[in-house]
Amino acid sequence: MKKTLPTLIGLVVVCVLGFGLNRLVSTRTQLAMKGLGETDEARALPVEVRPLRYQGSYSTVRRFTGTVAAERRAELSFEGTGRVTAVLVDEGDEVVAGEPLARLDVRQLTASRAATEAGRVRLEARLRELLAGPRPEVIDAAEANVDALLEELKLAVRLLERRGDLAEKGSISVEQLDTSRAEVKTVEARLAGARANLEELKAGTREEVVAAQRGAIGELEASLAALDVQISNMTLTAPFAGTVEARHLDEGAVVSQQMPRTAFVLSETAALEARIGLRGDLVEKVCQDPSATRLTFGDRDVPVSGARALPVVDSGTRTVTVVFSLETPAPGAAALRPGDLVSLELSVEQAERGAWLPIAALSESQRGLWSAFWVEATAGGEGIARRAELELLHVEADRAFVRGTLDPDALVVISGAHRLTPGQMVSTAATGSPANELPAAAPPVRPAERD
Repeated sequence: MKKTLPTLIGLVVVCVLGFGLNRLVSTRTQLAMKGLGETDEARALPVEVRPLRYQGSYSTVRRFTGTVAAERRAELSFEGTGRVTAVLVDEGDEVVAGEPLARLDVRQLTASRAATEAGRVRLEARLRELLAGPRPEVIDAAEANVDALLEELKLAVRLLERRGDLAEKGSISVEQLDTSRAEVKTVEARLAGARANLEELKAGTREEVVAAQRGAIGELEASLAALDVQISNMTLTAPFAGTVEARHLDEGAVVSQQMPRTAFVLSETAALEARIGLRGDLVEKVCQDPSATRLTFGDRDVPVSGARALPVVDSGTRTVTVVFSLETPAPGAAALRPGDLVSLELSVEQAERGAWLPIAALSESQRGLWSAFWVEATAGGEGIARRAELELLHVEADRAFVRGTLDPDALVVISGAHRLTPGQMVSTAATGSPANELPAAAPPVRPAERD
């Protein structure tokens, strides 16, 4: 009992002192509030405010980067084989379509062509002879031969008749009579052959012989055409106008079927295109109106004449490649080159409900949020500053698109917010709609609907 008595006395003293201090603070607070009531108009902090306007979306400018490429780019190789005898262009040279670039040795092919041409000439001469038929002299000689055989046959027949009479009288032997008979038959056979030869000469050359001769000539003409193609392939020409990007062969190099080699790389620098990967929802917009697309290279615009989208999605970037056809630059303007980087600027509409606020009206809060002050109106044209938590959806140079728990048309402090604390009395000065405020895209909603 004796030990607890001092403790009880101490507690009583502490309670008395605390009660006295509380009464003193309460009295001073009442006096201060009374004085504030007399001077609050002079002590209210002036701020600038404007009504909060919600909208259903906002536009942002997105930048996409792509590369310039030639519309046509080819790695050129010889179709023929042989030793390189001449290289006519070098890297960086501009060439026109059909211009020779390099040549191979054609001596062996030229000799083969000459031999084939000689054979064709011989066959054509024979064909003309067949078409013309036999000469009159040959026909006359054949007719004379037939007449001579007729006379010879008559003589043989008379001789046979005489020997027949002699054989009946027994003046000659039977063997001599048989010899005369054989001579008659021999002359008759020769006469038949001579007459057939004469008929053939008069009838002219058979159609089958002429056709066979024409076929032989056609074979040689096909061989000549093949040799001409081979000789032509020994000269490498430019398939289109462009610039020689690379050269890989020199004089003396051997080109063979076992070792095909790229001789030149040719790029069509006069016709360029830009390839840029875009999201799938932006492709249709760009392709429908390519003239409204702003393509830039450095600090200058690049005119676009057309756009087309590839039918596949890139497996690495998950984007669709859009190919922009570039117009020819104006005289005196710096020309683009394959490999240059170009930028595409697009205005992208984002479907998010929120409002635009000046950057100066925002201050950093906790958990990744931001805050802004709004004014709760009171009597007498004044108000109390309240703090609201906001989420930043998009930030530009001097404004930000936010969403939060603020009511539509709430008076947001846009100037002097750094001097405010929650619950502070303020006097408001309304401002006109600033330049960075966007018009409302949809009717405002209550805070419970903005989740």
